[in-house]
Amino acid sequence: MNPIISNDKQYVAGTYGRFPLALVAGKGSLMFDAEGKSYIDLTSGIGVNCLGACDEDWVAAVTAQVSTLQHTSNLYYTEPCALLAQTLCEKTGMKKVFFSNS
Repeated sequence: MNPIISNDKQYVAGTYGRFPLALVAGKGSLMFDAEGKSYIDLTSGIGVNCLGACDEDWVAAVTAQVSTLQHTSNLYYTEPCALLAQTLCEKTGMKKVFFSNS
């Protein structure tokens, strides 16, 4: 059995079925397993993103942000939060947004 899958089965609660595939890298719409076999990513992450893997602009934006402040609670104000809220309101016509997670 693949060591990634074996380790996962030992330590991660089996709350849903998985495909017998351990991905180790990605670029654009392609994902790769440990043997270098490529797969076209048709799922885009479950409720996460649809930007593809390792997009250069995304990597640069995330790197720049985590170099200054990677995460904070909603108890504090941050410029990225305020700017994203503004953009979302302007694009959707909504007056306010609320950021949360599942």
